Amino acid sequence: MSTDFEELGLILYAAEASAQAARLHRKAGRTREARAAETRALRLAGRCQGARTPALAGLEPVTLTPRQREIALLAVQGLTNKEIAERLFVSRRTVANTLVAVYERTGVNDRAALAGLLTREEPRPGDR
Repeated sequence: MSTDFEELGLILYAAEASAQAARLHRKAGRTREARAAETRALRLAGRCQGARTPALAGLEPVTLTPRQREIALLAVQGLTNKEIAERLFVSRRTVANTLVAVYERTGVNDRAALAGLLTREEPRPGDR
């Protein structure tokens, strides 16, 4: 339903639908799905110039540690786990485990979805 609202240009409704979906997923014990819906709700709400509604009020922004963010950004730039490991002087296993943690925390399932999320979060020149 959230996607349908977004396609119609009803961004706040889409955000609220995602927030409600997150609550239902969490209540059913589906943590990953809940986090994905929360991430989507927050992303959409960010397009609504600070709008706050009861459905959106309880959502917490996704936060990554500096190392998680660093590895995630390298991954979405197209580097392989091996290349990231060599650049950061860590093992491939560390890179893979970190990416799994990032996927869990953000609710996304792959590098393409992660790229979409991180691209939206990165500040643009001139933003303050």
